[in-house]
Amino acid sequence: MAQIGQHLTRGIVAGLIAGVPQVVLTQIETGVFGIPREQADIGPRFVRRLAQRVLGTSLPEPIHWVLATLFHFGYAAQWGALYAGLHTYRPTPPLVGGPLLAAVIYALAFSRWGAATQTGTERHPKRRSMRETLLHWTAALSFGLTTAYVYEWLRRRSDAEHDATEHAGQEPEAPDRMSTNGVTDIATARTRV
Repeated sequence: MAQIGQHLTRGIVAGLIAGVPQVVLTQIETGVFGIPREQADIGPRFVRRLAQRVLGTSLPEPIHWVLATLFHFGYAAQWGALYAGLHTYRPTPPLVGGPLLAAVIYALAFSRWGAATQTGTERHPKRRSMRETLLHWTAALSFGLTTAYVYEWLRRRSDAEHDATEHAGQEPEAPDRMSTNGVTDIATARTRV
C-alpha cells in the first residue's frame, strides 16, 4: 500500500511540474500563430464560464485568477496521479504513455463531447480553426509527454536511491567479463546485486 502511495505522489509531482511548460508552450504558440493570447488561458476561461453558469455572474478578477490557478494545478495533479496509477498497472515507455495521456485529455476536454466544449469554453471542433485545434493538442501533448518523462525520471531516481540504500556497505559481485577497453563492466555487476 505504501508503494502505491509513492507512485501516486510521484505522479502528482510529475503532473504539477508538467503544468508549467504546458502554459509556457501554449502562450508561445499564440504569439507564433497570431492567436489571441486569451485562447491559451483555457483554465481561466473554463472557470469564468462555470461561474457564469452556476452563479449567474462573473467572479471578481482576483478570485477568478485564484480559482483558475487552483483549477489548473488541481487538474494537473489529478492527471499525474491517474498516469501513475495506470503506469503502475500497465507500465509503458514515456513516448507511448505520454501521447496516450494526451489523447485522453484531449478527448475529455476538447472533443465535441469534452468538458471545455460542452461548457462553451471552447468552440465545437467543426467551428474551430486549425490553429485553435493545434493549440489544444499542444496543451494536451506537452502536458502528457512532460508528465510521462518526469514520472519516469522520478521513478528511476527513487529506484536508484532505494538500491543504493539497500546495498550500502555490500561489496559488489565481481563481473564475469571485461569490456573491450579493459575496464570492468560495472553495469553487469550491478544487475546481479
